[in-house]
Amino acid sequence: MKVQRIPRKISSSRHATGFSLVELLLALALGLVVVTGIVQLFVGNSQTYAVLSGQARMQENGRFALEFIARSARSAGFFGCARDPQTLVRGLTGGWNLIPEVDVTQPVVGYDGLAGGNWAPALTSLPRSEAVDTNVRFAGAGIDTRLIEPGTDVLAFRGLRSPGSRLTQVLQPDGSPVVAAPGPDSAIAAGDIIMIANCEQAAVVRVTGVNNPSGDEATLQLAIGTGEPLFQNAPSVLSPIGMVPFTLSLLGRSYGEDALVGTIDSSFFFIAPGLGEDNAGQPPLALWQKSGTDAPVELVQGVEDLQVLFGIDTTTNDGIANANRYVTAANVPDPSQIVSARVSITANSVDAVDNGNLMRRTFSKTFQLRNANPEL
Repeated sequence: MKVQRIPRKISSSRHATGFSLVELLLALALGLVVVTGIVQLFVGNSQTYAVLSGQARMQENGRFALEFIARSARSAGFFGCARDPQTLVRGLTGGWNLIPEVDVTQPVVGYDGLAGGNWAPALTSLPRSEAVDTNVRFAGAGIDTRLIEPGTDVLAFRGLRSPGSRLTQVLQPDGSPVVAAPGPDSAIAAGDIIMIANCEQAAVVRVTGVNNPSGDEATLQLAIGTGEPLFQNAPSVLSPIGMVPFTLSLLGRSYGEDALVGTIDSSFFFIAPGLGEDNAGQPPLALWQKSGTDAPVELVQGVEDLQVLFGIDTTTNDGIANANRYVTAANVPDPSQIVSARVSITANSVDAVDNGNLMRRTFSKTFQLRNANPEL
């Protein structure tokens, strides 16, 4: 007899199970470790990026600052071949101490920043502006010495702007210079203060107008009593025999076509608060430059110190322009002995990046000032 098996009924549902408490805690711990690692990696990368960016900005600030100074240093003292101050006509109403922007008697000048916000020599010979707008820093065309960072040096270079022009015809002491083709793109314009120089005499005067009828040459007008008071052409000039009527030559000689005519260019470099803000909301210190009679402009942010040592040649009779020693501006025995300038600037990262601190580095460069003393 065949036995019939009854099939077992199989349930279609299974018993649902979850994570135990130990498994849950272990998963949370592992997740926390992973998240912590990711956060630390992100923070580390951010800090590394901030440090690298700060280093790059600091190095760029230093490089740009020295390059701006180098451009002015290269042309310092270039006034043609006229060197004898006894034959130099100062045709302007202001004395050299009142018009430092065009004081061609001192191609290189330094002011040593001392403790307490003082300088040696005193900054009274700088172009000053007493009207200060804190939003603009320098409201006028002068330099307000109250804004210069205490303890930093001030450096000035003076020379002729390149390219200059040559006379196209002989210039008499009471005449008007005719120069080669300034035209509409001339480097000489009305209001410029120029030097006319050959190898025996020179004159510093203000151009009051440019007459250019032919297009290939121009006549520079030198009217008396026009322009800013200190920079006007004076009715008379000081000569070895006293005051004489306005003249371009104390020797009574004409200028030949080899005479150089160029615009006087001066650059004053100093440290003062900049126009922007750092990540702490404070204006960072910056390198400023005042060119000629223009208002000062901010060149490079993140430059907090400027120090200058001048190389002097104490053996000028040997005919070799070598610096025997380096001294501060206050200790230069004779400005004519200056043959080089060693400039040190301290640049920073502008923003705090290293544990809340600025990154700093000092950059130094020595500039030979061949034009300042070409006889050596």
